[in-house]
Amino acid sequence: MQILLDLYGVLLDHEKTFREYRERLADLLAARFGGTNEAWLRAHDEAFVTYTQAASDADWAGRGYGDIVDELDANHLLDMFTRAGVSQKPRDPLALSRELEQEALAGVNARYPDARSAIERLRAAGHRVYVATGGSATNDAALEGAGLRSRIDGVFTGHSQNSQKTRAGYWADIPRTLESEPADCVLVDDRLDYLAAAASVGIVALLLDRTGAQSPEAMPGYVQATLRNLAALPQWVATWTSGKRS
Repeated sequence: MQILLDLYGVLLDHEKTFREYRERLADLLAARFGGTNEAWLRAHDEAFVTYTQAASDADWAGRGYGDIVDELDANHLLDMFTRAGVSQKPRDPLALSRELEQEALAGVNARYPDARSAIERLRAAGHRVYVATGGSATNDAALEGAGLRSRIDGVFTGHSQNSQKTRAGYWADIPRTLESEPADCVLVDDRLDYLAAAASVGIVALLLDRTGAQSPEAMPGYVQATLRNLAALPQWVATWTSGKRS
């Protein structure tokens, strides 16, 4: 089986990643361009509000995913410089944004305790394990920081698929890329809208509900099972594949 794992919420704690990334980014910017950490932290938080609104207003259907995200990220960094009161602006804000993202994320370990052992058990059973995230290619660095990159067979991102995860277009080419049938691909995600898009092209959908927030009675039909942790995933996959063979 080809196992697709969401990054934030499944493998990594999103809140811990965001908190520590924010602090490391401020450290890097202060060291390179001057100013205080507090000023950069404040600039980040204020600029992030603008970034979130711009992302919400973007014409995702009319423009390419990569073009929009690259523009958002470059503008976000420039906005931070302005808000931090730093007159020295980067010549290539997108390149600097990606460089800073990678360096900051590589120093953050936000791995959930059950992630590494589940991946190792899946791979030992002969399955291949991939990450499917809506983020950019810099998420490789997040896997490095979490000590998981060498255990992952590949990473699909919003950039590589040129699509949001909520769209079937993100998922449609993944089985072909993996030289598999959609029914031989399993996605584990903590968001129902992502699972719905994947299931629409035939990928098996599993919900990871770490907090028990979702009612089993209200679960959509495209969700094959709900897991409370990743420790249960290898056994579920073993049972599923055994059923397919029989």
